[in-house]
Amino acid sequence: MQNFIPNLALGRLRFSLIVVLGCIVLAFLNPAQAQQPIATLQIETSAICGMCKNRLETELGFLRGIKSATLNLDTKVLTVVYKTNRLKPDSIREKIASLGYRADSVPAEPKAFEALPACCQAEGLHHP
Repeated sequence: MQNFIPNLALGRLRFSLIVVLGCIVLAFLNPAQAQQPIATLQIETSAICGMCKNRLETELGFLRGIKSATLNLDTKVLTVVYKTNRLKPDSIREKIASLGYRADSVPAEPKAFEALPACCQAEGLHHP
């Protein structure tokens, strides 16, 4: 019984030491991931309804490097948070245009626009 108590204490000490060392290793690995360059981009769109909002937010969410995409239907401004080491603003605008929507000065792709539901086409292809 007397040998059991020191062995138990030694086992706990080893476990604690392993946990502390593991935390130190993770602390050194995390900053590299946490310091990824992130930017926010606001893009004026031709989106007009809830279906447009859902389509844009969902499709952009699948694009690698996009952290979030949120469309304000009142202002028609899409706010995109993205990793600058993966994407450039123009590539995000081009993706939006490929979905059938104007993105700032980038016009919607005509075939994609024509494939949108009628309610999403209400403002027309060349709406400013």
